[in-house]
Amino acid sequence: MIKTALPFILLLICTLTFAQKPYKGAEVFSKDKVLYGKFEMNMKMIKGSGMLSTFYTIEQGDNDYWAELDIEVLGKDNAQVMSTNIFTDNESGGLDQSVEEIHVDYSLADTFHTFTLEWTPDYIAWFIDGVEHRRETGDVVNHMTVPQGYRFNSWVSCSPGWVGDIDRDAMPSYQYVEWLEYSSYDTATQEFTLEWRDDFDNFNSSRWAKAEWTFYCNEVDFAKENAFIEDGRLVLAITDPSAPSSILEEPIQDYFTTRYNAASDEILVNSLENGKYKIQLFDTSGKLVIAKQTDQSYFSISCSNIQSGLYIISINHNGKWFSQKIFVN
Repeated sequence: MIKTALPFILLLICTLTFAQKPYKGAEVFSKDKVLYGKFEMNMKMIKGSGMLSTFYTIEQGDNDYWAELDIEVLGKDNAQVMSTNIFTDNESGGLDQSVEEIHVDYSLADTFHTFTLEWTPDYIAWFIDGVEHRRETGDVVNHMTVPQGYRFNSWVSCSPGWVGDIDRDAMPSYQYVEWLEYSSYDTATQEFTLEWRDDFDNFNSSRWAKAEWTFYCNEVDFAKENAFIEDGRLVLAITDPSAPSSILEEPIQDYFTTRYNAASDEILVNSLENGKYKIQLFDTSGKLVIAKQTDQSYFSISCSNIQSGLYIISINHNGKWFSQKIFVN
């Protein structure tokens, strides 16, 4: 990931204590490492100035060697820019980096798109929906020779010159991952072979873990509750913890009905008006426990993974927040 001060990038996976950040984000990281291969994934990215949604690989061991490959979609300007980055150490102890922004004429946040990253000893290439947008060869590829883990994350940068001013009104925002495939690479035959596919029907804890850290110039703390599975998708949320104090002042409008259905263990929401909805469920301490968004006027929220008790449901309809208390039993 691009940061504003390169010496601090090595703090990426550092767990040192930082001052609490103003926002919450999410990161899901792999428990294994791979050397070369193809990552193909279907994702709907985040739209909102200041925010980024990503997939990347990184050397995550105990040594000081740095190697990283990035897919980073900038949320500003209708989410039409993908930053493709390579960072790696070289023989002289310096840093090799190759950064190129890919501009497309459509939003990467309105619908799902298939992103592909191919990593071989000879080239590294990036694709969107099967169209190759960048291919890199040469020294920066030759130095990419260590096994790496792989990660998804959603975060907010402190660099407005790069990502734009932070748009708090766009929060909560969500990165969706419908599926991910990994194919190994045979250096002898120069062919890819599919090894596994994750459809995110559940959170595979043997493959993935959730982060609880931050890094330099990141305006979010990664929170486990901001990464979750919903409707067969991995969701990574960016949220504003200060939002509950303001939205509690606005009651649910008459055209909404909300109720808890004990038989199905769901909160049911019905609206007489069409539009876009963002929904957050908070416990009484103000902690976010569920977040989702939809363009349906009737929808449900599964409560199977939360405890019984009093909650606050907050609904954003076409840019305005409403909320009410609801009991889950």
